[in-house]
Amino acid sequence: IDWEHYSPERFQQAAAEGSAVVLGFTAEWCLNCKALRQGVLRNARLVARMAQPDVVPMKVDLTGSNPAGKAMLRQLGHLTIPLLVVYGPDQRELFRSDFYTADQVLEVLNAL
Repeated sequence: IDWEHYSPERFQQAAAEGSAVVLGFTAEWCLNCKALRQGVLRNARLVARMAQPDVVPMKVDLTGSNPAGKAMLRQLGHLTIPLLVVYGPDQRELFRSDFYTADQVLEVLNAL
């Protein structure tokens, strides 16, 4: 997946363009994040769907200092990662999970 780096401005821009946004909260030290990346986020069908022009995948990397990313995590009411959140083109939250399958994410994205 060709992840863009999260910033509040880029999130707003994607929404203004009418794109769905997939926020993937992760960190290099997070073993569960690595397991999801390996077992779910490398699924060929999911990779292909996330490459479509109506979806903007954004990585929120909390490995180091990332005040904007940490603020977004808090805004969502979460303290832990991994976390994946899918927003529709209208910025409405469509999906949120800390443990998910490729089929669950594809179902949400294909319903757009």
